[in-house]
Amino acid sequence: MAKDLEIEVSVAEVVDYLRLNGSFAPALREVVGRKATAAAAKKNKIGVSTQELQKASDMFRIERGLLKARDTEKWLKASGISVEALEEYLETNLLINKFKESLARKANKQKYAATPEVREIVKEMVYQDWLAKAMK
Repeated sequence: MAKDLEIEVSVAEVVDYLRLNGSFAPALREVVGRKATAAAAKKNKIGVSTQELQKASDMFRIERGLLKARDTEKWLKASGISVEALEEYLETNLLINKFKESLARKANKQKYAATPEVREIVKEMVYQDWLAKAMK
């Protein structure tokens, strides 16, 4: 039924809706955090190669069942997303992951290993590893 209706929605209406239902601030925080992290990665000479971006693009399309170029074009159009916006999103994801790896390599691992949350995760991982071996 909604397909038969011609409805226009402004960006302001979407923003108002997100603000009213409490989703705007978390989304804004996420976008600002992504941009800050990507900028920090670049400042630290972390980059993304064309091959890495292509692989990320291929995985993105496969995860969404966009196996043909035509399917991807149709999805982008329906989503209102440009190819450039998709590439920027994927590049930012790669930069964030590389920056996290860089931080983890430099971090005081003993500091984090001492936290109850990490000890619980490690305990569960060790148990799952043991269980997998025991079940063979």
